[in-house]
Amino acid sequence: MNDHLRGWLARKTAEEREATAKKAGTTVGHLRQLAGGHRQASADLAERLQDASSGEITIAGLRPDLIPIARKVLLGAH
Repeated sequence: MNDHLRGWLARKTAEEREATAKKAGTTVGHLRQLAGGHRQASADLAERLQDASSGEITIAGLRPDLIPIARKVLLGAH
């Protein structure tokens, strides 16, 4: 279950959910599957949803497992 995405879905109107999903190249049904924990967002989809929601949905909120990898990449880049 993804409480981050569940909360976002609960706060938004049907129109806002549909517009964000469309902008991210997915569907509201897919967002519900992600929120329910039935599927996991790819890193690419997580980034598209972050962009489409103006940062209200975050990569870290969708895929907290990617945080350590991102830290390694960022720290290794210096």
